[in-house]
Amino acid sequence: MPRRLIGTLLGLVLLVAGVLLALYGLFAILYGGDSGGSGDTYVTIAGHEMDADLAGAIALLIAFFAVLFSTIFLRRERN
Repeated sequence: MPRRLIGTLLGLVLLVAGVLLALYGLFAILYGGDSGGSGDTYVTIAGHEMDADLAGAIALLIAFFAVLFSTIFLRRERN
């Protein structure tokens, strides 16, 4: 495969992953729990319970960097 095509595909994959992670992060932060929004909410990641707000913040941070790197890859491949 040509190098330009690989860079474009990598940029698109990072962009899609970033958007999906951002959605997960927003849902984790906005999740009110099964009890109607009262009390702490937790999500299970790799068998460990984690505060939903913390998991959402981490997901949003990773999503930010994924989208940032995807735009770098896609702009570099355009030139």
